[in-house]
Amino acid sequence: MADSKNKRVGLAGTLFFHIGLIALLYILGFHTPLPLPEEQGILVNFGNSNQGTGKQDPAPAKAQKKIASAPPASIPEPISAKAKPVANEVQEKVLTQDTEDAPELPSAEEIAKKKAAEEKIRKNKAEKDRLAKIEREKKQQEELRKQKEAEAERQRLVEIERKRKAEAERQAKIDAINNKAKNVFGQGTSSNSSQGVTNSSGNQGAPTGSPNSDNYSGTGLGNKGISYDLQGRSSLSIPKPQYNLQEGGKVVVEITVDKNGKVVNARPGMPGSTTSNSSLFEAAKKAALKAKFNSDNNAPAYQKGSITYNFQLN
Repeated sequence: MADSKNKRVGLAGTLFFHIGLIALLYILGFHTPLPLPEEQGILVNFGNSNQGTGKQDPAPAKAQKKIASAPPASIPEPISAKAKPVANEVQEKVLTQDTEDAPELPSAEEIAKKKAAEEKIRKNKAEKDRLAKIEREKKQQEELRKQKEAEAERQRLVEIERKRKAEAERQAKIDAINNKAKNVFGQGTSSNSSQGVTNSSGNQGAPTGSPNSDNYSGTGLGNKGISYDLQGRSSLSIPKPQYNLQEGGKVVVEITVDKNGKVVNARPGMPGSTTSNSSLFEAAKKAALKAKFNSDNNAPAYQKGSITYNFQLN
């Protein structure tokens, strides 16, 4: 409540102060003193020419001689106040004739219109340049795309030709290996056909016999050699086992072959083996793991078979 009262008192004091200040200014400064002061003229130097140089008047003798040579004339009357405006008027005319008129400046509206026209021209040019640049980039991209497609097609044809040649070379090597592998370390046999002199199907002979023998009965190990049994697959390479022992015997190794013809597992000492020598088992296993058969996409993922090694004394 006291704060509100103080505010009202302050507002009233401020209002009275300004009203008094305005009244004081009106009384002391907002009126013209009367009577108005009279206008005063300008003293003009007396002479007989509108031009001259220096602060000293000409000598009286020269002035008298000059006056004597001149034709008699009436004494000019003193220049009255009424003649002064005429001289001023003549001088103003001379000065006006000597100066050139200032060029007419364009108005703000004309300047704005000119700037707008220039800005429009600039924007149109920039837009044309932008569209031309986009068109050039499109053409460049199209050319690059065509070049890439042509290069990809050429690479594809080259790759096809390379694969064809590689397949032809691989097939030729397979045929050559098959022809050589028959007599590398004995004649390989497969169980996909019958052998024997009976009418029944199967591989006639003794389990402990040799696949290189033509005898279907008898005793002994027969000839040395390697044989394999892998249904529907042909051998590409069956390496000889590396060993240096004065001991002989037959080792049957169970092999697991994938679709690519690679031996992924080998277990020596299967039924049909005639020796239990661990060194011969290890030599037969290492050799079996290095064997290679033809690839077959229609074959099982892992196909089991066997390789039989006949070791003889050196």
